[in-house]
Formats: sequence, C-alpha cells, structure tokens
Amino acid sequence: MSNALTKKHISAVFAVVLAVGMSTPVNAQAAGGEVGFSESFLTDGFQVQLVKQLAQQAKAQGVNLLPATDANGDAAKQNADIATLISRGVSGLIVVPVDSTAIVPAIQSANAKNIPVVTVDLGASGGEIYMVVRADNVYMGDAGCKYIGKKLKGKGTVLNLQGDLASLNGKDRSTGFTDCMKSEYPKIKVISKPMKWKSDVCAQVTQTVLSTTKIDGIFMGSESVCLAGVQAVMKAQKKLTKVGSKGHIISVGIDGSPAALEAVRKRTLDAVISQPLDLYAKMGISYIKDAIAGKVPVLGPNAHGGTIVALANGSFSDLLPSPTITKKNAKNPALWGNG
Repeated sequence: MSNALTKKHISAVFAVVLAVGMSTPVNAQAAGGEVGFSESFLTDGFQVQLVKQLAQQAKAQGVNLLPATDANGDAAKQNADIATLISRGVSGLIVVPVDSTAIVPAIQSANAKNIPVVTVDLGASGGEIYMVVRADNVYMGDAGCKYIGKKLKGKGTVLNLQGDLASLNGKDRSTGFTDCMKSEYPKIKVISKPMKWKSDVCAQVTQTVLSTTKIDGIFMGSESVCLAGVQAVMKAQKKLTKVGSKGHIISVGIDGSPAALEAVRKRTLDAVISQPLDLYAKMGISYIKDAIAGKVPVLGPNAHGGTIVALANGSFSDLLPSPTITKKNAKNPALWGNG
C-alpha cells in the first residue's frame, strides 16, 4: 500500500465514498492484473466453500484471481506461498491467515512492494491491511452465550470448544462467549477446552469431558470443524437427543454450514450463528479492486449491512452481520449453507 494512500487515510477518510458491490464487470487488466490468493487450510467445508465463492465472485467482478495456494495450516508455508506470489508480481493479495501474528512478516513484505492486502475471515496483529473482511467474532460468541444461557435459565455446566487461541477469531469467539457468561449467567459453569480448529481434537475433548462431567450445553467455536465429531461422540454415549426432549444437551455452533443447517432442521442442533460466507467472497473481491484502484474506505454502516471500523494499526475492517439460525429460519434460501 502506497504512502500516498496512507496519507489519504488520515486526511480524507470521511470524504471519499466507498464503491462496493460493483455491478459492471471489468476486464482483468482494468482490475489491476493478477490477484494472488493465499488460503490457510482446506480441511473443512467452510474454507472449501469460501474458495469456490471467491472464484465465482472474481469471475463476476472481472478480477483475475489466481488459484488458491493451500498452506495446510502451516504458517511458515503460508508466508512462503505469499513470497512466491509477491515475486510473481501480483497487483494485490487476498489472504485467509493461518495465524494472526505469524502472517505479519508476509503482509509487511507486500506493504514494502506497494501490493495491497485484503484479508478474509481473520485479521492480523500487524502490517497494513486495506480491509479485513470478517464478522464480529466477539458478537458471535456473545450470541451463542445468550442463546444457551436463556435456554438453561442461567444454571448448569457448559463445554466451550475454543478455536485456536493464537488466532483472532478463536480468541474473540471464546472471549465473547465467556465474558457474556460471567456477566449475565454467573451461575453457569463454563469448561473451556481448545480444539485448535481440528476435528479430531473436538471429538477427543468432547469424549473426555462428556465421560467425566454432566454437561448441559456445548458451544462450538466452529461447527464446520466440530459438529460431526461432537455429535458422533454424543450418539455413542446416548446423549444425542432431539431439541426439547428430557435431558437434551443444548448445542450451538458458529459457521452456518449445510450440515449444521440440516442438523437444526432435524432438531439435533439447537442453533447456529451463521457467518456471512457469501458476503466474505463478494466483498473480499470488491475491496481488492478498490484497493488496487486507490479508493479509500469510509467509516460507518454500509449498504450490505456491515460496519467499517478503523483498526489500531491504521487498517480497516468491515464487520459483517451474522444472524442466529434456529428451526424457524433454517430453510432461508439466502443463507450460504442453503446455497
């Protein structure tokens, strides 16, 4: 990102209107040449679908998006992938970071080459990012807490399956959940266990806790990672019951995957906080176009239901809406998991 653009952030941030969701496709040359795409891992349905939709949006919006590189959960490999893309001479980068801190050198390398960076689903601890496109993860954790807390009427024991706490998403979701429990449902005991965005760890932790402790509720920091394993363990222990039945363990997760929406409809999962994956893709492509064109974001609410906020390091983040889905609205065709 150029020094001139940084100065504009300071002097004109409230004066420039952000152009988003452009309806008229442009050719690849007009969009600024090749755009590199670095993915964190492709071992769960959420990220696979994100790759697919980013490619669709790139085609629709006329952006020459290169095929995604897959870091396979390895932060060092992701930095090497990005170094290769930078050496290729890309005009912009879309990144789904493995680790919020480990990604910083790669972002700084792009900054040094005046290559704008947009991150999707996760921010970074440093470096200059044109836009972080993500949901409000603290809010999603808070929403899960309030759903479970109300259903338990403020009493019981809940298992909190945390994502990787080295990532902003994992930390924010757990913080939103536990802070809410402490302040609004102090009589509910929370057992927090990290699952590190790994399905096998989710299953192992759930197996251990359910075998030794009476659990009244389960909060999954990512149901696209945890749902299958958690429900397999619950079924094996004869604890997977229909919503509303006697002894039912109230279960809520974050993501909104097809499997989760189906489980909500079948009443084996109480609710899911749906991440706006479709908007992640649409706005990720739109913002990299804006960044290459030198446009400057404007703080505040926007037309697609998000809110642009300034981050401490001078970057921006568009916090997108994430609704709570229950059986009442689980068939909504607008949800990405029903697409």
